[in-house]
Amino acid sequence: MKEFRQLISADVSEYHDVLIAGYAANKDYPISFDATNFTLQESEEWVETYPVYGLFVDGALVSSITLRMPWVRHSTPDVYPHIAHFVTAPEHKGKGYAREMLGLIEDLLRNVYKTPYVTLGTAAEHPWLPKMYESFGFEEFDRERFAGKLHTTIFFKKAL
Repeated sequence: MKEFRQLISADVSEYHDVLIAGYAANKDYPISFDATNFTLQESEEWVETYPVYGLFVDGALVSSITLRMPWVRHSTPDVYPHIAHFVTAPEHKGKGYAREMLGLIEDLLRNVYKTPYVTLGTAAEHPWLPKMYESFGFEEFDRERFAGKLHTTIFFKKAL
């Protein structure tokens, strides 16, 4: 059985485990995503601050996406919602859950939040993420090298 819903405090531990496991592979690249080293407390603060959505299969969290909203200070590179911490548990990669999760989030953004666009960012140095986001219909609109980061961030936008 599948369930798509916003995460709550009771989900933080499972969310944190999926986040850390899903981002662990990024340590092999010159990438410094903040989520890679999140503490459990940071994951809890994240879930309390932003709308974090999860896809559960048979009761287990398999993929999640956070929506950083433009009304939260310093949360978006544009005036539209921004996808962050898009992650799938490593044991569930290759099963289509990321694509399904993105489709569910896009429906939510289009039908509930009534936004015409969504943005996201990823590392230019990542070997496959930029191409994956392009295959999902995102188009690059900016690049920036942030102070203290090992990578250059590519910002993508998608019309909904």
